[in-house]
Amino acid sequence: MKILGTTEISSEIENLLDRTEKFLVLVTPYLKLNQKLKARLADAFRSVEQVYILHRENELNTLEEKWLQSFDNIKIFPIKNLHSKIYVNEAVMLIASMDLHEHSQINNHEIGIKLNYAENKKEYTDTLNEIRIMLESQYSKSYHQFDDIVERTERYSMNHLFWTLNKNHNFRNHNKGSQGLYEYISDQSRTLVPFNDNELYEDKTAVLRAAELGKKRYQLLEKELKKLSN
Repeated sequence: MKILGTTEISSEIENLLDRTEKFLVLVTPYLKLNQKLKARLADAFRSVEQVYILHRENELNTLEEKWLQSFDNIKIFPIKNLHSKIYVNEAVMLIASMDLHEHSQINNHEIGIKLNYAENKKEYTDTLNEIRIMLESQYSKSYHQFDDIVERTERYSMNHLFWTLNKNHNFRNHNKGSQGLYEYISDQSRTLVPFNDNELYEDKTAVLRAAELGKKRYQLLEKELKKLSN
């Protein structure tokens, strides 16, 4: 976690936008964008898959709203009495006193914190859940679909499954953290769920550590492989 001042918050927001690939969540009661930030936002919106914008009800300028609605991947949610300011992508979260408002960036004394998903996973996911609760105070789950964002922050890779099993269970005749244990878990996994060739090593003897299992395969494998532990 890192403490940020006014200038640093502005810089970190720009960095976050530049490095966003999967999703972007902007929680800001007031939006009034200078041309520089608007151009940077436009680049981010064009490259990212999903964008959620939460703003204070009745506070979004008509011209800003019309511009935002020109992007097909943006979902906009007016929220009653919104006062939180949070900026999130798949790797970084900024919680700050600063709105996306040119007055805040130029005139106010602001403070905030920066969280990295890799280092602050609990705080990161807890904050995403608070955003989900904000949405559910006014919108149904089927309408806001923010659970998709929360789920995308979960790790469902083969590597994560291996280290989770390695940490919590013992497997007979295999040393913890060993390549032999990884190959054993891979062998058992391939009998339990289907894998594509591109998810396997070239010799097809084990599953690539980087293979993304998805929630369904991950949960099934975790449940069944636990039964094979000592």
